[in-house]
Amino acid sequence: MLNSPVINMDVLSDLQQFDVFSYLSAKTLQKYLPYFYFRSYKKNQCLFMQGDPRDKLFFLLDGYVMFERGSEEGSMLYLDFIKKNQMFPTGGIFQDKVYHDTAIAVTDVHLYFVQTHILEEILKTNPKQLLSIITKLSDILDLHQKRVQRILIPHAQERVLHSIQFLMEDLGVKDDNEVVIPCPLTAAHISKLSGTTRETVSLLINQLKREKIISVTSKKMRIHQPDYFKEI
Repeated sequence: MLNSPVINMDVLSDLQQFDVFSYLSAKTLQKYLPYFYFRSYKKNQCLFMQGDPRDKLFFLLDGYVMFERGSEEGSMLYLDFIKKNQMFPTGGIFQDKVYHDTAIAVTDVHLYFVQTHILEEILKTNPKQLLSIITKLSDILDLHQKRVQRILIPHAQERVLHSIQFLMEDLGVKDDNEVVIPCPLTAAHISKLSGTTRETVSLLINQLKREKIISVTSKKMRIHQPDYFKEI
């Protein structure tokens, strides 16, 4: 189903998984279901471009989406990942007129979207729901402040290690005493996150593999020794 309105109970159940709707009654959310649309994107498809009108907000059901932001000169300024059960973009509610990032599907993804003004109308009618968004924005700000602090250090290899730690904390899934990062990552992704070269990332990744700290299969990283990164 592509760009189709969705009005059944499965959709209601899907949307109730998102924190932003946790304070809405099923009856209230049901009223807004005709405004939600389902869409699928293939790997590497673009959802929206930096500078496009910010007319839609998205709710990711599965897969991973990457945010990229570049300067006017073409250099990369920002890279981030969105995982399932997250709304995006969260920043700019009630004020931004354009998207500040380009969003690209890292994997095949399924999602819902709604017109921005509709969601803002929903938020305005429920103070608890609005407070939930503010809390989420505060958490995102705190996370990214820590990320910036970690990657501003001058030593390139330490920046790579801190970037892996950030990915582990943000995207990682515990598997007994190990952590798996299900999002497929390339050396280019990690080099952009850490502000280093792909060569530096590849050399360090190979060293970590030899030391049995991590392993990589099909671009998915398994952290065998999570405490290694916490002790950096």
